[in-house]
Amino acid sequence: MSNYNILIVEDEVLVATDIEESLESLGYTVQNAVTTGKAAIEEVEKNLPDVILMDIMLKGTMTGIEAANIIRQKHNVPIIYLTANADISTIEKAKVSLPYGYIIKPFNEKDLRTNIEIARFKFENDIKSKVESDQFNKFFGLGDEKKDHVIFQGKKGLEKLIPEDIYFIEKQDNQAIIHLLDEEISSTNSIEEVEKSLPTEKFFRVSELFIVNLDKIFMAKFPEIIIADKMNVITVDDNRQNDLKTRIGG
Repeated sequence: MSNYNILIVEDEVLVATDIEESLESLGYTVQNAVTTGKAAIEEVEKNLPDVILMDIMLKGTMTGIEAANIIRQKHNVPIIYLTANADISTIEKAKVSLPYGYIIKPFNEKDLRTNIEIARFKFENDIKSKVESDQFNKFFGLGDEKKDHVIFQGKKGLEKLIPEDIYFIEKQDNQAIIHLLDEEISSTNSIEEVEKSLPTEKFFRVSELFIVNLDKIFMAKFPEIIIADKMNVITVDDNRQNDLKTRIGG
C-alpha cells in the first residue's frame, strides 16, 4: 500500500479526528484537516494532495460539491465524498463533479482503505489514458507530427512543455525527471511513456536512464556527452553511440 498524502475536509472536529487517526493507522499521511470548502481550495493551492476526502455538507457558504468543482477546474486530484446522506438527490448532485469514491457515514477503516486505493488506481489509469489518447493530444496541439508541445503528469497536475525547453529526461525508479534549464519536473509517467510524447527528430535515447535533446548537446567525447548550459555529463551506451554520432554529425 502506498503512503499517500490525504487532505481531510470535514467540519465536525470529532469526525475529522477519528478519520485522521484511522488514516495514520493505515499507513497514510494526513496532509491537513480543514473545515470549509474555501480552506480546502487554499490548501490544494499550497500543496496538491494525492487524495481528498471531502464531506459534502460543510459549514459556510460553500458545499463540498462546490469546492470539488472549483478544485477540479485547476487541478487533477481524486476526490472521495464523505456523507451521511445516501438519498438519490444528494447522489445526483455529487456524481456531476465526477468523484472517485463515495463513502457513507458511519464508515470503518476498511471502507477508507478500499476507497482510497481504488481511487488512486483509477485516477492514475485515467491520466495515462488521457495522455495517450489522440483526442487529448489534439486538444493540446499535439496531434501533428511537429509536436509543438508535450504533456506530462507532474506532482501538481498536468504539465504542458515546449520541447525546446527540455534539456534531458532522466529515469528514477518508475518515474521520469524532466530537466529544464533552471527547474526539474518529477513526472509520474515512465521514461518510456515520456519518450513516446517527444518529437523523434529532436530527442534521442542514449541509455536506459537518459533521453537527451540533440540541440542541447554541447560536446561529445564518447562514451560521454556534455549537456549545454547545465554541463551535465551523460554516458552513452555502446550500442547507441554510432546512431547518435550519425544524428549529431559527429
